[in-house]
Amino acid sequence: MRKTVATVLAGAAMSAVLTTPAVAASSGGDPMCSPGRTKLVWSTKSKPWVVTHKRRVEHFTTDPAKKTFKVDKIAEVKASVTATAGGKIGGKIVLAGLEGSIGLELKAEGKVTNKKSESVTYNMTKYDTYIYYSGTKKAKGYYTQYRCDRGTKWIKTGRYGKAQSWTTPTEGGVRCGTKPPKSWLAAVVKKKYC
Repeated sequence: MRKTVATVLAGAAMSAVLTTPAVAASSGGDPMCSPGRTKLVWSTKSKPWVVTHKRRVEHFTTDPAKKTFKVDKIAEVKASVTATAGGKIGGKIVLAGLEGSIGLELKAEGKVTNKKSESVTYNMTKYDTYIYYSGTKKAKGYYTQYRCDRGTKWIKTGRYGKAQSWTTPTEGGVRCGTKPPKSWLAAVVKKKYC
């Protein structure tokens, strides 16, 4: 499994502009627009870490050890799009909008995190309790669709909904006696399971 290092991304609010194929995109704040263009405006966005697999191990042998452990599934995240009012918008369009708005590369609709146990190899160098884990960031938000009216203003189309997805998994191990950076998945694992 590909490993990634977690980073904190800016949480500034923004609009994801989605246009019809024949129309070029422009700033979501531009009062002038091309008739027929649509955009999704996102609200209540979040991207928390979710621990999907874990195993707790105590190491109190005399020598350092490099071990491979199976970490069991404890949660899963599924990419989905749900219309809450009005007609449904294509999942690819919605998730592309969420991806651009939240700043993460997201999985396609229907994709689910690994449902089986995973293997993690890690060095245990000191007497302590270790937590081995795998997880991902769960991105979610609520959208409102707007349409350009006569090239002068944006009006609501009556289509509302919500979407969620996940990004490339992160795996690793954390020794409970350490203090990982707050933005890392390791910090979430330590706080919850050590």
